[in-house]
Order: sequence, then C-alpha cells, then structure tokens
Amino acid sequence: MRPLSATRRANIRYWAVLSGKELCMAFRIYETVRNMSETTAREGVRLTEREYEHLRQSAETHREELLVRLCGEVGLRAAEIPRLRPRDVASQGDEGSTRYFLTVREGDGQREAYVPSRVAQDFWQYVRSNGIESDEPVVDVTPRRVQMLVGEVAEWAADRTGRPSLSAVTPSTLRRFFARRLLVEHGVDPRVVTAIGGWEGVDGLLPDADAPSRDEIAAAFEQVADAADTAETGRLRGVVATLDGVGEALSTAASREDIEEAVCRALVETDSYAAAWVMEEERRRDRVVARAHAGTDPDRFDGANETGVIREALRTGRVLVAPDRPRPTATERGLLAAIPLVHGETTYGALVARARDRGAFDDPERTLLSDLGRRVGLTITATERRQLLFGDTVVTLTFGYDDGVLVDLSSALSCALELEGIVAADAHSLLCFVAVTGASAERALEWIGDADGLGDARLIRSYEEGGLLELVIEGESPTLPLTERGGSIPAINVEDGRARLVAEVAPNVDVRALVESLQRRFDSVELRSKQEETPTEQTPTGFRESMAQRLTEKQASVLRAAYHAGYFEWPRGSTAEELAESMDVSSPTLHNHLRRAQQKLLSALFDEDEAESPSM
Repeated sequence: MRPLSATRRANIRYWAVLSGKELCMAFRIYETVRNMSETTAREGVRLTEREYEHLRQSAETHREELLVRLCGEVGLRAAEIPRLRPRDVASQGDEGSTRYFLTVREGDGQREAYVPSRVAQDFWQYVRSNGIESDEPVVDVTPRRVQMLVGEVAEWAADRTGRPSLSAVTPSTLRRFFARRLLVEHGVDPRVVTAIGGWEGVDGLLPDADAPSRDEIAAAFEQVADAADTAETGRLRGVVATLDGVGEALSTAASREDIEEAVCRALVETDSYAAAWVMEEERRRDRVVARAHAGTDPDRFDGANETGVIREALRTGRVLVAPDRPRPTATERGLLAAIPLVHGETTYGALVARARDRGAFDDPERTLLSDLGRRVGLTITATERRQLLFGDTVVTLTFGYDDGVLVDLSSALSCALELEGIVAADAHSLLCFVAVTGASAERALEWIGDADGLGDARLIRSYEEGGLLELVIEGESPTLPLTERGGSIPAINVEDGRARLVAEVAPNVDVRALVESLQRRFDSVELRSKQEETPTEQTPTGFRESMAQRLTEKQASVLRAAYHAGYFEWPRGSTAEELAESMDVSSPTLHNHLRRAQQKLLSALFDEDEAESPSM
C-alpha cells in the first residue's frame, strides 16, 4: 500500500479537529471548489501536471509564460492580471527563506495571494528586463488580450504535443487547474485555497472560520513543494538546485560573454554535470565552435569531433541527447545534452551539458533544461538591448534585400516606401509608420487588405501621390529578427523591388552570426556596410541616447508611436483610443505612459538638475 504523503497526513490532522458544524461547512467549501475542476473535465480540458508543463513551455515569449504561470500557479483571473504592479508583490523573510505575497485588488476590496518562489523569480526577471517601474502595469494589456495570449499558447501546445484538447485551455482553465491541484492532489486546507483564489461565497459557507494567516498560507505551499521534492529522484533534486544557481548567476551577468561563462560555471559547480559548453554554428565555414566552457575536456569539440547532436538541436529547436563519444584517448564517457538558446525566432547557439550518470537527461530533466535555454536566450536579448541603449558606441549595419512584405507592396504598386518610425507592438509583430510615394494611400490600403504577413493597417494622413500608413508587420521580414536581437531600425527605404535597411546594434553583438541567421531565413539579404560610431551629447543622436536612459522601454515606445501617428499634431492624426488599440493597451495606461514620458522629455530640456536625478 502506498504511504501517505506528509501533506496528506497534515491535512488529515486538520480535518480531525474540526467540530461537526465546521466539518460540514468545510466540506461544502471543498465541494464548491472541486466542482470547478469537474466543470473543466466536462469541457474536455482537465489539465494534468505534465500537460501544464507542456503548455508553459509552449510559450514563445517571457510575457506569455508569465501569464500562464500567474493563472496556473498563483490563481489570478484574466481581469486581475492587467492591474498587477511590481509594488503589489511583497517579500517576507523567515528563518533564512523568502516568501512572496501578492496584493490582488478586487473592486473596493483586496485579497492576498501567494507567489511560489520560482514564479517570483520569473516575475522579477521580467520586471527588470522590461524596465517596469513600481507603479506601472506589469502586463500592459487588456483582460481580453490576456485571454487571447493564453489561447495562442494553448494552440501552439496542441500543435506541438498532438493533443487537440489543449487548444481549448483558457485563463479560467488554468485557474481551475490551480484549485484542483491544491485541493485534490495535495489536500491543502480549503480555507487557504479559497482565500488566496478569491472564490465568492466562502464567507457565507464558513462564516465563523478565521481567515488563514500568512504563515498558514506559506506553510501549505511549502508542503506542496516538499511533496514535489519527495517525488523527484535524487538526481532531479540535484539538477533543480543546480539550475537555481544558474538563475542567480544570470541576474548579475552584464554581457553575452558574461552570461555564457556564468551559465557554464554554474552548471558544473555541483555534481549534476561534469562539463558545459556554449556552442555556435558557423555556417560559412561549416563548423561548430565553442564560445564558453567550464569543467572537464575543454577541447572536446575541437577539430573533427562529432557535433551532429548540436547541429540537429539547433535545426529543430529541441533538447537532444546522445552518447558522449570523445576522442579515443579520453578517459570519460557519459551522455551529452544539446540545449538551444532561443528567444522568439532568434537562436543564440546551444548549451551543451555532459553528465557522467548514464541515467541522466530523462523527460523531466530535459524539460528543465529546455526552460533554461529559453531563459538564457531571453537574458542575452535583454542585455544586448540595454547595451545598445546605454553604451558609449553603436554599430551601424546597412543591409540590402529583395524579399519581404514591404518589398512586395512596393513592387505591386510601383511605389516607394520610407520608414518613418517603428515600435514593437508585441513579441511577434512590429508597428511601422511607412510613408508611401508614387501611389495613393487608398490603393496601398486595398493591397494590404489581401496581403499575407501584414496585420492591421490604417491611414494616418493622405497627401498628393501618397500618404502615411500605420502597418502591423506580422510575417516574414528582416525587421523582426533584428529587433529580437535587441537592435533598433532607424531607416528602411524600398524602391524598384529592392530594400535598404539600416540597423543599430550593441558593439558586442556577433555581427557575423547575426548576418548568417538572417541569410538562413532570407536568401537575398546581404550586408553592405558596417560602421562603429560614438554618439556625443551635443548631437541629436547623443540627445536620443541621453533620453533612452531616462525613459522606460514602454514610455519610449508609446511616445514614439504617438509622434509618428500624428497624436501631437493639430488636428490630431490619431486619437488616444486609436493609438491605444494599435499598441494593445488600455487608454488610461497609454495616457499614463505619455504623461510620464513628456515630463521626462521636458525636464531634460528645461531642468538642469534633472540631469542628475534618477528615472521616475
């Protein structure tokens, strides 16, 4: 007979001390929340733990993964997520451990939810990477957009796993998974579940029961975590501890090189892995080279040594495992795992880990390593973006190409296109302001309506033989991978079926690898020039660099979009509501970002003391 877990033994003691009336009331609460899980089962989307992990790892951006975790591991509603601010998360230290609590505002009242430590780490990494201030929305979208983003992740999970039922997952499904997991799988005190989840009717069901304290809530979740730790094998517990150390190392790395070296060092600091490499493919030379290494056998992949598993992992984007076959003179044998380092559509190479244990790299461990690969990719992107904004130098790259949606538009209408501004709409699309010359704006809008790769489009202003259009680029275009790598795009000119694109990247970006990654996706792309520049404070470029240090990324994006959309003109080229819809944020949020951005801009012009003050 299978022994009871510590969590279930503790809760049997809880039920045993209740009076008859309290027991009746408690069972009514238990059944209320359990019925929500049964509703999920009737809908055909009752998630298992493994399916939830598949769903979480199908998220293609940090924001999407955070949304899934806030619903599935914190129990938030879709309508509650847009109200979440960094200041709402508070930490409480207790005997060497840190617990995290979240204040959730509900109309005129509020409740306190519990944030597991790994979700809290994910949350704060997202906040830091995006420059979100303490009183700004963490996920700056509408509740409807939250539902749509979770739905997109669900569809990707269904496609990747071959489980069509996953496509029906919604934020409500994840919330019910959260409740069922705690109540049914782990036997958590119903008072805790109903209090942190904010389910209605609890006070009426158990009016005389005291609300659970922070200590009681934290203890319940720590019991769940202990149960999960008990279920893990000894090796998997060690891997989890190792990866926690990697997360701490990532938080202090200042460059891509620092990140790669820190990851390798952290992996080999425990007994889980004997060696680690970060490998990158050089397609022109048809070889795979090491960028960083820690542990044994640093020359493992030099010369003609087998790199097939690395190449295949880079090609498929999946964690792959193979027997380690080093040179005949090597004394160690074991297994290798190749982990792609990815962010969106961008791959930064592969992390290769060697384990001596022949039982290493089972499904749960590969899942953890896949998650690590995405986190490293995200950290590299965020670091390179910060270096571009705050660095003393910038590398300007000029590309030519003859494919992509803007080239197709120019060719179809025999017109010229010029980029006037570009803003990241979300992780998969760009909001572009494009001037059309040689064709009417109406003809351009008509062509766009039937084109693949372009989303919403609207007319900003019309003039003789042209106009200014706002376009959402969603399909294949060199602009997307460049911005994913942290670059900015100050200019695009398209005419006679040929495009010229100017990009600015941080000086430490591997330009060769960047060009090769572009050419893998766009055959016609060629690098025409590369130039390193040093902006000064006296030039317009220098002033923009100065402002980049003052504005958060969201404030800069909203200000740039408002400028190019004619929001500051009279009469206005766009209303605040139109601009908010284009950027997929609420109108009050847009006004808040604009007000703060304008205040910082005016302070930079008129207040000398402001130059020394921190950002708001």
